[in-house]
Amino acid sequence: MPATRTRPVPLPSTWVSRAEAWAASFRDTRRGRMGVLAFYVVVSALIVVPVVLGPGTALSRIDEPTHADYAWQVAHGQIPYAGSVIAPEIRELWACAGQERYDLPACGSAAEAWEFPYLGQQYNFSHPPLYYAVVGLPARALDAVLPGSDFITSARLLGVGWLAGGMFVLFVALRRWRLDPMAAIVAPLLLPAFPRVLHAVTTVNPDATAVVIGAAAVWLAARILVDDHADWRVAAALAGAAGMSKTITAIPFIALGALLVFRAVRDRRVRDRASRVRELVLVGAMAAAILIPYGLWQAWQGTRGDVGWQNPLVGLNTRDVLGLPGSEWIETAFSGLNLASDYYLQPPLNVALMISWTRLLNLLVIGAVFAVIVACAKEPARRSLGWMVLAGAALYPTIVQAQAYLSTAVPQYFPSVTGRYGLALVPGVVACLVIAGWKAGYRRLIYVLVLAGAVVLGIVISNGMSVS
Repeated sequence: MPATRTRPVPLPSTWVSRAEAWAASFRDTRRGRMGVLAFYVVVSALIVVPVVLGPGTALSRIDEPTHADYAWQVAHGQIPYAGSVIAPEIRELWACAGQERYDLPACGSAAEAWEFPYLGQQYNFSHPPLYYAVVGLPARALDAVLPGSDFITSARLLGVGWLAGGMFVLFVALRRWRLDPMAAIVAPLLLPAFPRVLHAVTTVNPDATAVVIGAAAVWLAARILVDDHADWRVAAALAGAAGMSKTITAIPFIALGALLVFRAVRDRRVRDRASRVRELVLVGAMAAAILIPYGLWQAWQGTRGDVGWQNPLVGLNTRDVLGLPGSEWIETAFSGLNLASDYYLQPPLNVALMISWTRLLNLLVIGAVFAVIVACAKEPARRSLGWMVLAGAALYPTIVQAQAYLSTAVPQYFPSVTGRYGLALVPGVVACLVIAGWKAGYRRLIYVLVLAGAVVLGIVISNGMSVS
């Protein structure tokens, strides 16, 4: 009887080598990129749809009722104003879906606005309208054709597009940073493993735009710092879109602008005047694209509705400024580095495993940013990416504090500035992780992190579906 031979099972490193060999043959053509985009859409759907239809059905306490109402109003040709209340249709969905920490009226009771938390007031009317138009109109159309759906669920399902778009733009950006195809394809898959990203793309919240906007800022930085070629009109369009989606999501462009101004001053004796002027024009275009629409919007929106209206949230998350504003702001000056560990998720998803994972992830994030700054001393472009992310992390708490100080009759400040205000920096952080791993000789570290993140997500979502 002839002896049987068994084939040895390939080691994980063998599979990785085969995948890298396949990726090495990747052609960065339109067809190839469309294939990558299709892959990201499938992955995004596998993450977003189960969360939206399972453990994430209750409305998020991060202002989701007001954001859903804003999108509803825009989809029906209206814009909320000071003193307006959440629409009856959204109040009904709110009551039926439920919300953590709040006792809501019974589902189907057609309750009045005053029976809901904060008297059912629309207190987020001051946000720019771009996100709400982009989400509200498709959600209304989807709600009309999708059986068993509703407006909020339809708007949440559009998170597939936000997540896939963010991953794809980050892939394009990483290729601009001269990373190999395998790393550029795999690294964006780490984005949904950041719980702030997962929350943003599975709820109705303008934070969802930060995934795409942050990745676009990483791409623009590569065009300027690596290619030395960026059109000021493109930069202005990207920065303007960020500012009109949610003002704080423009933070990567603000950080990039600050970096370019510093570089122009520092290198005034070693760089030609024309290149420095070109960069300063680009910075000015970005600043104008953010500030002018913001100023016009606030000037118009600020005159609508009840001029004596008071935000019901004042005093809940904020405190009165008692002395010089700088003394309170110093407390949160370095809180911007908590980009992974400072987060909120609905209770079925926020389990011990996610908490442990984010603590590890935040440690790696901080280390990667500083590693890029130190290890890439002889590569000014890549080093500048680390400085850009670090500058953004330092700037956004102060910007949030300034907004709180100036937007109320009695100056306010935040005792704690949450990491969601720096959400647009997460794509830059992922880019730093890849570059730091490559520079240290651990180029496969990102594969391990992505795999670990996928395992955590799988367990968290499965557990959430079993208990919801």
